[in-house]
Amino acid sequence: MRTKDETPNVVGNIAIIFASVLMIALGSIMLLTDGVKLIYFCYGAGGCLLVWGIWLISRYFLHKEFQQTTNYGFSVGTLVVILGAIDLIRAQDVANSIPTYLGILVLVEGVVMLQNTVQLKNLKGNLWTLSLLFSILSVVASVVILLDIKHIISGHMAVLYVIQIVVGAFALLSLCFVGIRTKRFHRDAAMGMKRNLEESSQWFSEDTGKDEDATEDIDNQEPVVEDVASSEEE
Repeated sequence: MRTKDETPNVVGNIAIIFASVLMIALGSIMLLTDGVKLIYFCYGAGGCLLVWGIWLISRYFLHKEFQQTTNYGFSVGTLVVILGAIDLIRAQDVANSIPTYLGILVLVEGVVMLQNTVQLKNLKGNLWTLSLLFSILSVVASVVILLDIKHIISGHMAVLYVIQIVVGAFALLSLCFVGIRTKRFHRDAAMGMKRNLEESSQWFSEDTGKDEDATEDIDNQEPVVEDVASSEEE
C-alpha cells in the first residue's frame, strides 16, 4: 500500500494535461476556422485558471494536505487564481503577446518531457528514446518561437499553431508513457516482494521441519547407558 508521500502528483499531472489540451484546442481552432479572435481564448483560459485555482485551494483544506510538509497546493492555487484574474483583466494585452506566452508554455512542456525521459530511463522503459526526441524537438521549437528566428512566427502564424498542436500531443504521449511504465514498475516490485516473502516462508517452514525431524530421531534413540550397565551385570 502506498503512503500519502508516494501518491502521484495529481496537481502536476492535471496542469500538464490542461496545458496540453489547451494548446491542441487553440492551435486546431485557429487553423481550421477564420475570424476567431485570440482574446476569446484569453477569457476562456482566465476562467479556467480561476476555477482550477479555487479547486486547488479547496482541495488543500478538504483533503487536509496541510498535514504534509511538501504539499504546496494552497500557494499554487492562490498563484493560479491571481494569474487567472490578471488574464481576464488584461486579456487584450495577453492576446497581443500570445506568441511569447505560447513559446514559454512550449518550453515548459519540453522541460517536463525531459524529466519524463529521465524517469523512463531510470525505470528501464523502452520508450525513453522517443520521449527524449519529443523533449528536444519541443525545446528547439520554443527557442524558434521566443527568438522568432528568421521571422518564422511573426510572418507565418500558422507555423505557431502547428507547433502548438504537435507539442501538446507530444506532452500527452510522454505523460502516458511515464504513467504506464510507473504503474508496471510498482506492480513488478510488489510481485517480486510477494515472491520473496513466499520463498522465505517456504524455506523457514522446511528448515523448521528438518529441526523437528532431528528432534524426533533423538527422542527415539534407545538409551545406550542402560544396555552397557545390563551387560556388566551379566
